[in-house]
Amino acid sequence: MTQGWVSQTLKKYRQQGPSALQWRKPPGAATRLTPAQLCQLVEELNKGAEHQGFAGAVWTRPRVNEVIKKLFDVSYDPSQVGRLLKKVGWSRQKPQAKARQQDVRAVAQWRQERLPELKKSEC
Repeated sequence: MTQGWVSQTLKKYRQQGPSALQWRKPPGAATRLTPAQLCQLVEELNKGAEHQGFAGAVWTRPRVNEVIKKLFDVSYDPSQVGRLLKKVGWSRQKPQAKARQQDVRAVAQWRQERLPELKKSEC
């Protein structure tokens, strides 16, 4: 402990009492987007990535950052974009891999007819 730290601590205690000595989480930087802007961002993201001019329907952090920069002229680090998305209730998800040409009826029929036969023969 330095003399300066002790002096500052005693000064706080004398001016504000014991509550001034309690640990508090240091405040972070202020957000650059207002709650109204976050709502507007979610509305734009809900329209889909293709609506915003991207190839494919998957949202990535860099893509979301491009939309933020285009709409609000603010740029974020990709890790902070993830925090913003979490703040508005979006979760990180991996797209389900399935063929685009997949016939839903044929898959359902295969599951009903062929899959039970395969399960029986495994024993």
